Amino acid sequence: MPISSAFRTALETWAAWAEATINPNRTSIFFRTFESSHWSGRNRNSCKVTRQPWSKTRGRDHSRFSDVVIKVVKNMAIPVTVLHVTPMGAFRSDAHVGTWSDNPSVPDCSHWCLPGVPDTWNEILLSYLLSENELYL
Repeated sequence: MPISSAFRTALETWAAWAEATINPNRTSIFFRTFESSHWSGRNRNSCKVTRQPWSKTRGRDHSRFSDVVIKVVKNMAIPVTVLHVTPMGAFRSDAHVGTWSDNPSVPDCSHWCLPGVPDTWNEILLSYLLSENELYL
């Protein structure tokens, strides 16, 4: 089974569970799409810190996995907020994997140059919660 098919099956299983289990009057569901891919050429496994964003995404603003998330969520019977962050990171040259783990030969896919794209994801989520009166500070 191709990875994208397995991912779709897993998400559809999650969606069925959420629809059967979650009370949307008491619980908000958020799902973040995938980061843009920056695996290419000589930049693989490196993090080049730059000050300026790229002017073009070079095709990195799409993810087949993000597309699956969006399609599955659209078909759900309960509300799910998708934080579609894939295009946002495509302009950041530092929004890609780096070798920041204890074993530098294994790329760290979660922690990039900081402050970075994951920090912005958190700000978007917080902004949404505050604007929807979901959270009071």
